[in-house]
This record gives sequence, C-alpha cells and structure tokens, in this order.
Amino acid sequence: MANGEKLEQLELVEVILKDGKATLQFVDMERGELREVIFNKNVYDADKGEFVPSDEKAQKVEEWCQEYFGVTFDNLPSAVGVEKDVYTYDKFNSLWESEQIAKFDKDMVGQIISSTVTGVDDDGIGIHIKFEYDGQTYQSNMNYSDYMETLKQWFKNPQKQTKQYEKFEEKFGIPVEDKEELVGKEIMIEVKAAFGKFIYPEIKPLAKKK
Repeated sequence: MANGEKLEQLELVEVILKDGKATLQFVDMERGELREVIFNKNVYDADKGEFVPSDEKAQKVEEWCQEYFGVTFDNLPSAVGVEKDVYTYDKFNSLWESEQIAKFDKDMVGQIISSTVTGVDDDGIGIHIKFEYDGQTYQSNMNYSDYMETLKQWFKNPQKQTKQYEKFEEKFGIPVEDKEELVGKEIMIEVKAAFGKFIYPEIKPLAKKK
C-alpha cells in the first residue's frame, strides 16, 4: 500500500470519549507502540475557529462504530480487548485502507507527460485531481488546509481556500462546483521537485476557449 503500512490484529486497549470525539488506542506489542485512531463527530468551523457538532459526521461515525465494533459510539469503551487491523500513514491511522496514490520517482523530475483526469475531489483539505500514468493512479493537490502536528488535525485556511478556488477556475476554465466536468479531459503534467526532495505533479492550465 502506498505510503502506509498494515499492522495486523492490534488490540484495542483504551477508548477515550470526550465532547463527541473518540480516541481509540491500539497497542503494537511487537514494536512497543500505541496507534491512535480518531472517530470525531465534530467538524472544524473556520468562522468560529472551533470544532462544532455535525449531524452528517455524527451519522458517519455511528455507522463506523457499528461496522467495526458492533456497538454505538457511547458504548465504544465496551469494545476494549478486540483486535483489529490498523492502517498507519504519515499523519494518521485508520481502520480501513485509504486509496493508494502513487508517487513519481526522482528520475521523472522535469518530464512532461499527458494523461486524462479520472476524478476530482474537494474534501475540505484541498482539491485533489486524479489521473493515471503507466497503470497507476497519481494525484495533483491544491491544498488549502494546514496540518497541526500538536492537535493531529487538519485546519482549513479560508484565505488560502479562496486563492486555490480562484486558481482552479483560472487553470481549468470552470468553477470548483463544476469540477466533475473536468473528468475525462486530457491534461499535460510536469513532474516537479520542491526543496530538492518533495516530488509532485503539476497540471498545466487547459487551453482557453476562443
């Protein structure tokens, strides 16, 4: 799995419930490590500068609790002792595998390739444009959120979001709300490197309509 690892059958040793957020602590006895999985019924409200309850998110979380533990959110502590596979990534851990996104190798830097857009997603962290190359799925990101390591959480930057939305419309000729129209379009991608090591694909602007 890309940029992640599957840790098999870790034991759930503690569940901390606080203000609509569940912190599930799994122990990796082999490595002597704790792996935290977060179920959060709240979403971040940029205008208020705080987390607020969300009915939609709460419903999702309740579904996860039933699917993975067979209990309600409030009864998660009763699941202590069960064993689950935990997928671990650079910034988070999860009970399910995230979509595998390939990364370009360093020897591809400077190359310009052509492809077709296979998907566009705006997930509250950024706009993610997927395409395929050599049988693998790659992704170009237009992020507008920042990850706070101390809180283990993404926070939306409203000014950055506005700029990225404007950049998206300028580059592709459509507003973000019409992003699905981009699927199936042919694109040109340049593989670039930042700081000499961070390799990423940059999609070139589409030709403007006359």
